Amino acid sequence: MTTPAHIREAEEASAAFQLALAQIGVETTAEALELWESVNPARLAATAQQWLDRAVQLILTRRRQSRALAMAYYRLARALRTGRTVADPTLPSPRYVTLEVLRGEFRALAGVESDLPPDEVVEPSDEPEPEPGEPSEPIDEDRVPVEEIEDLRAEEERREREAEEEARLVLDALGPANIERQLEDLGDDRLEELSAREVDELREQAHAKAGARQAAAASRVARNGGRDLIKAAGDRDERVLGYVRLSRTGTPCGWCAMLLSRGFTPKSGPYRSQSSAGPTRQELVAGTAADVDRYHDNCNCYAEPVYSREQLNNSPLFALNRRYAQEWPRVTRGTSGRDALSVWRKYIRSQQD
Repeated sequence: MTTPAHIREAEEASAAFQLALAQIGVETTAEALELWESVNPARLAATAQQWLDRAVQLILTRRRQSRALAMAYYRLARALRTGRTVADPTLPSPRYVTLEVLRGEFRALAGVESDLPPDEVVEPSDEPEPEPGEPSEPIDEDRVPVEEIEDLRAEEERREREAEEEARLVLDALGPANIERQLEDLGDDRLEELSAREVDELREQAHAKAGARQAAAASRVARNGGRDLIKAAGDRDERVLGYVRLSRTGTPCGWCAMLLSRGFTPKSGPYRSQSSAGPTRQELVAGTAADVDRYHDNCNCYAEPVYSREQLNNSPLFALNRRYAQEWPRVTRGTSGRDALSVWRKYIRSQQD
């Protein structure tokens, strides 16, 4: 079913998905900064709660957008790589769908145009598949079978409940509570020595620093909606073997470069559900809760599903992973643990200067 042209299209779709997901993050950051202006650092108790409620709703709205984008990408990429797609659990789904329908869904959400000529549009069909053992024609690319992923809707809902709790915790810690900590660190004696104007200036500085932190966290949690969707679907998809972490920019931080160097991770490996990992408050605030969510603020990585050994060994998407996998043992030779990571980070910075 799949052809070299389909594989190239899947590679292009991956790049478009990463770019569109990053754009959601940029827009979320801008909206979070604008919303943050409603917080008065001199009247935190009176303004913080209303801001928090609105900020959480902003994140949940953007998460829905990133989930829809990820679902459209997953459906298209799976069809291009395996000849079969999956049902969107939020919508009624026919037994068959055309590649052009899947392309259209993804283009609309990613905001991209395709240079590939459109296929002849064939209406989705509810005609049943042949029973096992019955003769059947080769799969037509305009008649892609739709498969169900068990319990995906329930898993999405669970992750969204966790995300709302995470958003409230993280935004409060990095926003209003952050301002309070910055002022407390100065000490009452120091504040009493300053004029009212100087205290106001310190409050504004604390407000600006906290605003940047909470906006970056809002962007991360919003983009994690798409990352979570791909993870939740992949874990339950019998056709997915595992994942490879990708960097959109190609210039990851040292930590992410270390994770990229690990290459392929089977589904039974460290990619696991956040609930089973038991994230601490500190991990949630830092954005490193559970291995599946190892995305720090301003991180442009995501985990790409792998459907075959051929994809793993030959996909140009994984070129940076292969390079880092070769460089890691050479760069960190004679070191281990934190020392190895420190040496590696210095090396990555030197390569990007």
